[in-house]
Amino acid sequence: MKSEKPMKILAVDNEIHMLKLLERIISEKTPYDIETTNNVLEVPEMIKESKYDLIISDLKMPGMDGLELLQYVVERGGGEEFIIITAFGSFDTSNNAMEGGAFDYITKPFRKEQIIAAVNRVMKFKTAQKELDEMLEIFKSRPFESAQVEFESQYIKRLFDECGGEIEMVIKLSGLARERVEELIGGAR
Repeated sequence: MKSEKPMKILAVDNEIHMLKLLERIISEKTPYDIETTNNVLEVPEMIKESKYDLIISDLKMPGMDGLELLQYVVERGGGEEFIIITAFGSFDTSNNAMEGGAFDYITKPFRKEQIIAAVNRVMKFKTAQKELDEMLEIFKSRPFESAQVEFESQYIKRLFDECGGEIEMVIKLSGLARERVEELIGGAR
């Protein structure tokens, strides 16, 4: 099976120590890749050059604040989710962030468990969204036999991943013939 690239996070904060903290927490406690920048004005170019699943941004930064960055990201429509972190939390800014499209809003000081939980929620959402998009694409297939073949392929791929690559378990759980399972797994590698 193809191994998928790890999901990717961009952290944006003008305070270097906060970026190092976020980088350490995410690198040590999650399977996700993280890049950081302390210059919010670099972000538009960074998200043009690289695909991120999540942007974690401070609220107050020189040049462009977190709400302005959120608006830019949402209007751009690249599909990145967004978490705002701030030491200047208020109901109004929280409300503006959530209404503006932020996935979460976290106030400083935060516990590392808060960041990990928020990041994991976003990534589970992104994974579910991707799976739904894949299934909706299958529903567009015509004739029915094409959709059936695509569904069978996706089903075996997911089962193979679930079973840790144990082909005997895939055969047992799927109820498909060995030849068909091997054919589907071979096509997905």
